Parts: sequence; structure tokens; C-alpha cells
Amino acid sequence: MAAIIVVAAACTPLERQRQIASESRTSAFARAERQIPEPIPTNFLARKMLAKYVVRQDVPDHPFYIYVLADTGNIVGYYVAQAAPVSVNAFLSSTQEWGQKDSILPSLDGIFYGGSGATAGTDAWFFFDAATDALVILYGMKLFVSDQPLKVDAKPITVQQKP
Repeated sequence: MAAIIVVAAACTPLERQRQIASESRTSAFARAERQIPEPIPTNFLARKMLAKYVVRQDVPDHPFYIYVLADTGNIVGYYVAQAAPVSVNAFLSSTQEWGQKDSILPSLDGIFYGGSGATAGTDAWFFFDAATDALVILYGMKLFVSDQPLKVDAKPITVQQKP
């Protein structure tokens, strides 16, 4: 008991306040776990959906429909792309040196996601038009994407063919 008092006496008031707050949160969490234990999943549906998502994006020549929305939420039109749109913040190689403490590892789809500096959080997506192979980049647009055409009132946005 004396050791605890010595340790507590050696703490500054701010350190002691943090220690008390930490102990309080730990105690509350322990009570919460006893009252509502963590469920143990058996079906892993979110994992199944994520696996299906990765597989679906890996199907070659499977069109994706990219619907562009106005600020009002109305559909402006849609593009038909060769694949799902990709963030401009995705890279083929890491922007960090390997072996660093917080090295970025590639995703299962073979891409590095993220970015730093000026590119961090850029709201831009790119894809290739299904009919013309034209590169299309959409900056700051509200989008939603489907791998099947939707029954909505929308007109296709097409890329002009080269003369």
C-alpha cells in the first residue's frame, strides 16, 4: 500500500487525473463486457460480402454503371465503364519506404490505397469508358456505382468517338 501512495504522490495532478480517468474507463468497459458480452459471429456475412466485392471487381470486361448526381440528388446521367472506378489516391507502389514502422502494405487487389500531402483525401475517381477506352476522371462529383444497369430515369453520358 505504501508503494502505491509513493507512486501517486510522485505524479503531477494532471498525470493523476489521467490515471484516474483511465482506471474509470477500464472499470466501465469491464462492466459493459459483463453486461453485454461480445457476440461471436458464425456466418461472417460482412467478410463474405467483402470477398464477393473483391471477386466482382476482378471480372474482366464486366461493365460498371457510374451514376453522376447533381447537388440536389437528381441523376445527371451515367457512364458505362470497363471496370469499377478507382480513386486517384490509389497507387501501384507504396509512397513510403519498406521497413518503416508504419509501412503501407498492398491490398489484395494489388494496389496501395491512401496518399499523403497534396493528394490526401482528394475526391476524384477515374475509369475507362467501355465503348471508347477513353480515360475519364471525375473530380468532386457525387456518384454511385452499380455493376448492373439500374431502372432509373437517366441518360448515358457518352464519350465522343474520334473522327
